[in-house]
Amino acid sequence: MGSTIKWLLALGAGVAGGWALRSLSDTPEGAGVKLLEIGIKAKERLSAWSAIERERLEDMLAEAQSNIARERAAAGTSGHEGRSSRRRNARTASRESKAAKSNVTSFNS
Repeated sequence: MGSTIKWLLALGAGVAGGWALRSLSDTPEGAGVKLLEIGIKAKERLSAWSAIERERLEDMLAEAQSNIARERAAAGTSGHEGRSSRRRNARTASRESKAAKSNVTSFNS
C-alpha cells in the first residue's frame, strides 16, 4: 500500500513538472531553450557566489597572517616570550653560570 502511494505521488509530481515546463514555452524546442536558459543563469549565479566567497576567504587568510605577524612582532619587541623560550633561556643561563664558576675556581687554584 505504501509503495502505491509513493508511485502516485511520483506520477503527480511528474505531471505537474511537465505541465509547468510546457507552460513556459509553446513548443518542445522552446522548452529546451528555456531549460538551457535556466541552467546558464544558475551557472552565472554560482560563479558570482564562488568569486565572492573566494575573496572573503582570501581576506580572512590575509587577516590571519597579519595577526600572526603582529603577535610575533609584539612578542619580539616587548620582551614577552613563550613558556618554552623562558625554559630554554633559563637552562642556557644556568649552564653559563656553571661554566663561569668553574672558570673562576680554576683561575683561583
